Amino acid sequence: MNMQELYSYHVFLFPFQWHYTGLDFNTKPLEEKTALKTFCGLLNNSNWKSSKLPFDSKLYYNERNYFYDFVRDILYDDQLESDSKEPEFIAHYQYDVPADTIYYTIKLKNGREYKLLVESIILHLYNTGVGVLSFHLNNREKSQSDKNDILNINQFGRRLYPPYFAVDQSIIGKQEQYEAGNFSEGLSQTKGVELAESITLGGWPEENWNAYHNPEHFKHNPFTLPLFISNLFGSIPLTTNPHDFKTKQLKIFITPALDDRMFVVCWYGNNAIVDEIRDSNTFTGNRKENSKEYSYLSNEWLYKYVFIDGASTTCQNEDMRTAILKEHINARWLNYGSLYGVSRYSFVLITQELTTLQLPYINAAFLVNHVQTMYYKMVELTMVQRACLLRFADEVTSISGMMKKDEKYISELVSGLYKQYIRFVNKIYFREVTSQEQGIELYDLLHKHMRIDRDVKDLDNEIGELHNYVVMKDEQKRNKNLELLSTLGAVFIAPTFIAGFFGMNMFGDNMTLDPKTIPFVLFALMLTPITLLYLLKRKIKIRGNITLLLIAITLVSLFIIYYLLK
Repeated sequence: MNMQELYSYHVFLFPFQWHYTGLDFNTKPLEEKTALKTFCGLLNNSNWKSSKLPFDSKLYYNERNYFYDFVRDILYDDQLESDSKEPEFIAHYQYDVPADTIYYTIKLKNGREYKLLVESIILHLYNTGVGVLSFHLNNREKSQSDKNDILNINQFGRRLYPPYFAVDQSIIGKQEQYEAGNFSEGLSQTKGVELAESITLGGWPEENWNAYHNPEHFKHNPFTLPLFISNLFGSIPLTTNPHDFKTKQLKIFITPALDDRMFVVCWYGNNAIVDEIRDSNTFTGNRKENSKEYSYLSNEWLYKYVFIDGASTTCQNEDMRTAILKEHINARWLNYGSLYGVSRYSFVLITQELTTLQLPYINAAFLVNHVQTMYYKMVELTMVQRACLLRFADEVTSISGMMKKDEKYISELVSGLYKQYIRFVNKIYFREVTSQEQGIELYDLLHKHMRIDRDVKDLDNEIGELHNYVVMKDEQKRNKNLELLSTLGAVFIAPTFIAGFFGMNMFGDNMTLDPKTIPFVLFALMLTPITLLYLLKRKIKIRGNITLLLIAITLVSLFIIYYLLK
């Protein structure tokens, strides 16, 4: 048990899309491409261990009880021992490493190094084709507890791959800017602003992104799994190459659900900052004298903390910055020194230091637990929702592109997508997850800034239109078949009429035609190809092979007429 002081707590969440790839899966419906059985079978033979939330912990009891019953089904794997061992909808794994024994090390270009103890590494998989990998990290070093250190940890610790290559400022505006191909120089400049020099997990090789010096490394996809993630999966066949669908070997294609950044959940305790954002006037609940807004709305560091900015603030308009902060902050407990911030890629809490929160007359250390448990789970749920929406939107685009060349598979693919979408709406997408007042407010903030409700409505329309298209095509196919049957029926009207009028014994004993029936037989033989040609011209677009068939029928009819008249 680690007895060191905790100065900040960080969770980096990597939401991703996944599916099986290879020749055997190219035309499979989504449900088969994202079935959990194979993926989980590979994980079960590695250092990943299937995990369930324990029932013998007060902390986990509080977490579970925080959510509605119907929400727990998606957050926790409550499958009974007597149930099937094969996961059908969700699978939880934890990497087999003792807490606070290895470091997540972030090294910056200027030589500064941050070492965060790994509390746990958690993987959640869903059969909708999404997953969330999360690193839970403890900052127990006082030397890296300054407010700017926290900004650096969040900014540089969340990067998965280079967001861009810096271009030499001196050549901008010249033709040379389009020809600049010195990727190593561009990467070096990026590392000084947005990207760490390296990130290392435990004793594995460091990820320094130097492979990006060669454009061959990223010509198919800018994203390749960094070493601090790929090392966790060992020999499991993960791929980021979109062209692997041409191979016979089964692989698991992984792509980020967001961009080059992981989502950040953070708690930070700093008494001085709390004093800055709540002065004596705001502490009593009054507005500052000669000011229209609370002081936290003009705090530049707070803006950086919420929006994971580095050295400079990404909004240099003070009025706009104030308006943005007001939209992204939950200040319910401002007088007690607690502020929650929510953006599309962060969920943060600033409070007093943990030693202060633990004082008997304050008794608010549980706020750290809230971030570690229930709020982390709330964030993860919204990450899954957002990733599912992007996954389904990608599938809609993929199916739409197949409508001409692989039309025979469309109905099955759309049916599988529609089934997964209905499951998503019923089991993952919730408008409310808890009855706790602040929980409702924070969940609404997450939904608002990730635009989840809007995207659900748009996706519902897209899938509905795709479903209607398939229904229309199936109806057209049925009508076409009915038309063909009608055409064939019309062709045989004349022979049927003659057979019915004269009876089936129109031939004599030696299979010779009765002279009385010869005119009618000749008429029927001539009428059959004429009728067929007429109906096909009216109902079906004549193609070359159909024309040849009509000519053949006509020639056979003429031959029979010649034989009868001979």
